[in-house]
Amino acid sequence: MHRRVAGPSGPGVLEEVALPSGTLTVLRPADPDVVAFEPVPGPGASEELHPPHWARLWPSGRALAHAVDDAGPERLAGRRVLELGCGLGLPSLAAARAGAGTVLAIDRSAAAVAWVAAAARRCGLAVGTAAVPFDRAGDGGARWDLVLAADVLYGVAAADALAALLPRVTAPDGQVWLADPGRPETPRWLAAAREVWTVTTRPLPDGVDLHVLRRP
Repeated sequence: MHRRVAGPSGPGVLEEVALPSGTLTVLRPADPDVVAFEPVPGPGASEELHPPHWARLWPSGRALAHAVDDAGPERLAGRRVLELGCGLGLPSLAAARAGAGTVLAIDRSAAAVAWVAAAARRCGLAVGTAAVPFDRAGDGGARWDLVLAADVLYGVAAADALAALLPRVTAPDGQVWLADPGRPETPRWLAAAREVWTVTTRPLPDGVDLHVLRRP
């Protein structure tokens, strides 16, 4: 079911997403095709305009939220959860509803995290947000029990930044849950990750794989 509402930066839609413990409502732009491109730092001092991929609910985000919800309070209650490249933040909302103690959703896009914050308020869920790229996400030194990421291996630069970041933000006994739809960069990234992490993989719906990383 979709219901039109005002969003933080334009017309929005409340979309109900079916999860194992019940539907969860996410707020998204009513028409992602008209959301403005955003400037991001490019090589040197340049800027590049990137399309607002965050404005859609992608299969990997849905699948990761399903896995988080399925884990439930038994595994998430009181845990510190970080979502990287959160987009519309559906996995973060699922983690907060499952009883995670602290949830932080971050994305390079300030517009994206504004929509996540608005969705969390509407749902009465405690989800913090921050607009930061991967290469600055670990600057505060915080360590997280569960690090979530959905469909973030979309290029060499992003993949390499993620590989460098994960050891800095994951608690010694923490885990990384990475949902991926089979991006071309994924095999190379996983091969390198296995030199640092113990990696297990299981299929999720819609052709998405869940890669779970643990410290050896």
